Amino acid sequence: MTRYTGVYAFPETGAAARRLAAALGLPCHMAELHRFPDGESLVRLPEPVERAVLYRSLDRPNDKLVELMLAASVLRRQGAAELCLVAPYMAYMRQDAVFRPGEPVSQAVVGAWLAQQFDRVVCVEPHLHRTGQLAEVFPGRTADALSAAPVVAAGLRAAGLPADTVILGPDEESAPLIAGVAGALGLARAVGRKERRGDRDVTVALPADAPALAGRPVVIVDDVISSGETILSCAAAARGAGAAAVRAVGVHALFGPEAAERFAAAGIPVLSCDGVPHPTNALGLAPLLAEILRR
Repeated sequence: MTRYTGVYAFPETGAAARRLAAALGLPCHMAELHRFPDGESLVRLPEPVERAVLYRSLDRPNDKLVELMLAASVLRRQGAAELCLVAPYMAYMRQDAVFRPGEPVSQAVVGAWLAQQFDRVVCVEPHLHRTGQLAEVFPGRTADALSAAPVVAAGLRAAGLPADTVILGPDEESAPLIAGVAGALGLARAVGRKERRGDRDVTVALPADAPALAGRPVVIVDDVISSGETILSCAAAARGAGAAAVRAVGVHALFGPEAAERFAAAGIPVLSCDGVPHPTNALGLAPLLAEILRR
């Protein structure tokens, strides 16, 4: 059972929201969106809901953030007592400090803004760097940061991995996810060292104590795949160490056709979770999200 009484979906994530609603045994209502010629958004919600879940991943976030806040304002005006934002991918988490003079702390700005309307926020693998807990981002609100490790592990188990497979993460930030996936599968793991010189200038090196990869299949697991540079560099390092085959799993697939073509040319099959709609979606997050929403 869940205390929520309905799920609201937006058009681009309607299929995933319906899967979540079905897992919760709740109706799913579709928001109607209209964009005026000048770029403004108009949101219409068909029915009031007493305790609503609004489902929307915040990739390409700017229009989506405004539309979420407009939708929340409608539900509040119609009498909603509780609003929960389920944003499998949460934007604006990387800028959690002022790195150069004149920059905003975007994480704090967006978090405080969302906290004005939402009582609870649920995310999957939010890209927190120096922030200890997701609740710090949303002042005074309940916040749940879920690990996708059980979903990734279940998907890889169903695919039938050889017993000598190594689960490889590109950097120390991926270590908890890698530990969760490899631990659930009883497989060896390694975490690389990443040097990032720019958005598309990345090098991944394997640690000296990494398990031997020669002749073994490798699965690279990362929370976000965007430009693809991290996965390509990590795959090159694994193959340089003799890996027999390399595939990749991303929790959030943000990459476009150009990166997809590069993965295909490099012989790297890619799978992703379905929080962000993408052709590589193969791993459903609905059971994981439904479990936390029942609490």
